[in-house]
Amino acid sequence: MRNAYVYTVNAEHSVAEAVAIHDGKILAVRSNADIEPYIGQDTKVRDLDGPMLMPGIHGVHIHAMGTVERDSCDLRSEPYSLAQLVPVLKDCITRLALEPGEWLIVHQSSYTAGNQQSAELPTLRAALDAASTAHPILLLGNDGHHGAANSAALAQARDDSGTVVGMNAATLKGMFSGSREYVAMDASGEPSGGVNEGARLLLFPGLFSTLLGGGEDPEALMPKVAVVLARSDITSIQDPAAAPEALDAYRWLENQGGMTFRMRAGLYVRPQNSHAEGAEEQIPELIQRLQEVRERVKGSRLIRADGVKLFADGVLEGNPLSEPPTLPNAAVLNGFHQPRFTIDQAAHTVIITGYVDPNLPKCTQYRADEAALSTPQAIEQFRSTHGYPPSQCITGSGVLEHSEAFIHAFVREATKAEFNVHIHALADRGVRVSVDALEAAKADADRQGLSQSLAHMQLVHPGEQRRIGELRIFATFTYAWMVAEPTYNLTVIPFIEKLSDPAGLFNPDTYYIRNVYPVKSIVDHKGIATFGSDAPLESRDPRVFINLEQAVTRAWETNVLNAPNAIDIHTALAAFSINGTKQLGISDSTGSIDTGKFADLIMLDRNPITLAEQGKATEISETQVMLTVFEGRIVHEA
Repeated sequence: MRNAYVYTVNAEHSVAEAVAIHDGKILAVRSNADIEPYIGQDTKVRDLDGPMLMPGIHGVHIHAMGTVERDSCDLRSEPYSLAQLVPVLKDCITRLALEPGEWLIVHQSSYTAGNQQSAELPTLRAALDAASTAHPILLLGNDGHHGAANSAALAQARDDSGTVVGMNAATLKGMFSGSREYVAMDASGEPSGGVNEGARLLLFPGLFSTLLGGGEDPEALMPKVAVVLARSDITSIQDPAAAPEALDAYRWLENQGGMTFRMRAGLYVRPQNSHAEGAEEQIPELIQRLQEVRERVKGSRLIRADGVKLFADGVLEGNPLSEPPTLPNAAVLNGFHQPRFTIDQAAHTVIITGYVDPNLPKCTQYRADEAALSTPQAIEQFRSTHGYPPSQCITGSGVLEHSEAFIHAFVREATKAEFNVHIHALADRGVRVSVDALEAAKADADRQGLSQSLAHMQLVHPGEQRRIGELRIFATFTYAWMVAEPTYNLTVIPFIEKLSDPAGLFNPDTYYIRNVYPVKSIVDHKGIATFGSDAPLESRDPRVFINLEQAVTRAWETNVLNAPNAIDIHTALAAFSINGTKQLGISDSTGSIDTGKFADLIMLDRNPITLAEQGKATEISETQVMLTVFEGRIVHEA
């Protein structure tokens, strides 16, 4: 392959003109003139005429099986008002020929855009009930964390013994009290539709198998997965939270000769009652199950199951459209505010009208005697007097998915068992607890040559930004989320910062804006940034070059999100290539264009480096993949 801009991403950051490939590996990286001796009578020569050639993309957080749309009810992240949503769901029920009582599982619902109420449909529950009362409906947010249910689905909630008891105000105060922060409630404490995180399992126990790839027909699905990854330039992945059954599908693809990428499975097992005293006692059994799954792919050349995924906390989006507003559930250090919103139905805009002061006597009284103010009459009297329901007197700091003791013990034991630990950590408290646990296991991980990594890190305290760097923890970001788009940020920032109006959303002096997605800060502290699209979250498309552009610009129209933490194009390209292979433990064989490494290469129709250096970084997202090469074999050609 000659006459190219060969961006090697090697230790010297050299740029060459030509690459010679033999038997799947890179034989030489030279100038056009110096490559001539490698051209023999039977050599295939491709004259590329100038485009950029670089290493393949290594996505270390992508749910690959979810990148392919199935024959299901899929909203494709389109924003629908509640009124618009109803006929779409009715059509799904008809098209899928669901019998009464059968579940309708709705995929890729936009949870931060659309969802505008009306007088007839004031809540998500009302809208889903309007779609059907004969079918339990579970709406799955396109972030993998949010959800919504109709009355028929809420009625299916089961207790620990499997007995159907229903999810309602009484059970949310009783047996389901541990899930209250995951359930949206109206002023009277009844579920208003939103059911997030693990609370969804109370309604539909098979949810995680559905989400993580269990029970799929590999012949129908896996060749399509390979096509998506190849046309997205991706030559290595980590599939986080992979179900054990999913490994059989990957192994099928490999045995069929259709594997065009390497993969590490970030295995996921769900602990039971992990906040309870003594919950750590189940960890040896969990580790044994993980080890048994790891053995299932022993002997595979392209598949490893030596990663483990742990959730430290949830997500940072609240819901300004519900009444009262639903708080975020990710674990924060300083607690959430209780903002008051007014919805301009005509303009479809949200207006911040103030904040509830939880220290006022009326709120103190409510918290002291919640039962006395929970009758419909008392709630309405409180609301008419003060302008908001009494439940807004209750503040929160989000929740950890597991107790601190459990997180520490699990990380320690998984590391001892030679697993690379990958933790979902969203907000500053979740990140702090995760870093503490990884630091405690650091010496053991280093001794065994294991990676430690954190995913997402939307809000990180400056202290942890420094510690992540100093501990050389891999920092996996989805850069496409680093956008200063007002509608989305209204679901996050007013709950963390007190704002007088939406114009202050992106005030650079606030704690949130200074510390949101702190990529450059972590890199400056010697941390290692990597890339994970997290597809199909938000989009089934891995959106590689949208992510690359946002890493450099962090821009949306005229707004920029935490501009000091944008990274330069060379740092970004390293995050998408060689750094990912370091996290996956394969940097000695791929990740840069170096002699002796596998020929995992991509050819682009434009040069992102030139665009960035010429002030045209906003055009990087338009980059098209012309060629993807895996181990010297062309697996995609535009």
